[in-house]
Order: sequence, then C-alpha cells, then structure tokens
Amino acid sequence: MADIATREFLARLEALYPKQDEGVVSPWSLVAATAFSSSNLPEAVPEVFKYALEGLKTHEQRLLLARKLRDALFKSGMLSGFPKAINALGQLHTAVPNELRDVKPLRDVSTSLETLTEKGQDYFDRTYGETAATVQPFLREICPDFEFFSTTFAYGYTYSFFDAVSPAETSFTMVAALIANDTPRQVDWHLQGSVRNGATLDEVKAVRQIAIEVAKASGVKWKNDIPDIHE
Repeated sequence: MADIATREFLARLEALYPKQDEGVVSPWSLVAATAFSSSNLPEAVPEVFKYALEGLKTHEQRLLLARKLRDALFKSGMLSGFPKAINALGQLHTAVPNELRDVKPLRDVSTSLETLTEKGQDYFDRTYGETAATVQPFLREICPDFEFFSTTFAYGYTYSFFDAVSPAETSFTMVAALIANDTPRQVDWHLQGSVRNGATLDEVKAVRQIAIEVAKASGVKWKNDIPDIHE
C-alpha cells in the first residue's frame, strides 16, 4: 500500500500546512510519517522522507530532516506502540543515506533519574497547563508505576529532548499518532497541548487534517468523532 504515498498525495499534505520559508524543514513531513506509522503503513514513511528531501539543499537541512523523522517516530512509539515505531524506523533507514544516519544516541544517556523527572515534570506541566493538576493525579491513582514512567521516561527522557523535534512538533507527533489510534480523549489533550507548546491555531488545524488524511488513506476506521481545536 506504499503506492498511497504518491507525489500528488504528499504534495496535497504539504500544502495543508502553512507555507514555510525556503530551506526550513516543514513539520508536515514528521506529521505524515508519524501518521503513516501509527496507521500501520510503515512502507510509506520512506516516500515521505524522499519527497521532503527534494526541497532541501544543504547538508545541515537534510540531516535535520532525517533526525526529525527519526525522533518523531521514536517519540510516537510511546503512543502507537514500539512495534509500529520499529517497523517505520526500519523502513525509513533503508531510504536514508549513510551521511544522514546517526550512530550514537542524540540524548545524554548519563542523565540522572532525578534530572529526567524534573525535565519530564516541566514538559508535562507545559503541555497540560491547568489540566496537569487533574491528569497527573489521575495517572498516579490508576497506576503509580505508570505515572512514574510517564513523567520520568516518556516526558523526561523521550519527549523533552528538543534538539531535533521542537516542543510544538513533539505535540504534533502525539496528535498524529493518537488520531490514527482513535483515542479522542487524548487527541483533545494534545491538540490543546500543541497550542500551549507554541503552535498557532492554523498550524494545529493543519496537523489534525494531515493526520486524518493519512489515516483515512491508510484504511483506518474510526468508532469515535475526532476532536477539533477551537478559538
């Protein structure tokens, strides 16, 4: 089903996102790649990469694109499942030339648990805003181990690394993964979180639409309505 990711389809997705300056790595590509991964169509991910690569001229821009897609897929694995992330990353790897591959972790793997927890709490609070005061106790109540993992390893180690994927783009990856997952409660949380992390309403609406278009083309069927973002 990789033939879904035609140049025409990808161009339509690209056009949905507000136009970026020449040479800027537009977030549309990481949203599309994440949505294809979460929709269980990993073979389409290399097509997104190759199409987006065409518009970038310098090595730095091309390396940033490769890193953005890799890190977005890694981050999305927390939500769509690591089997899907592994499959998508494996497919992406086949399309990435050697000079755009990383051989060492981008994150500091020696960071202490205390520091990871502090970073995770900061990004959690930033993402959830005033609702953090109810969401985090809810997680702790239903499963204390899950709340610790979420704060320290999901938000601390995984999400709050921004050298490749920005805070807003991290929220975009969550939205893209969650839409394909058909989990409206969490979609709503992270649509709002995207704005709290610096995205405009137009950008968030574009991310939502790109994720819907990809999931629909990939054969996803929804049981629930997909939340929208409002003024």
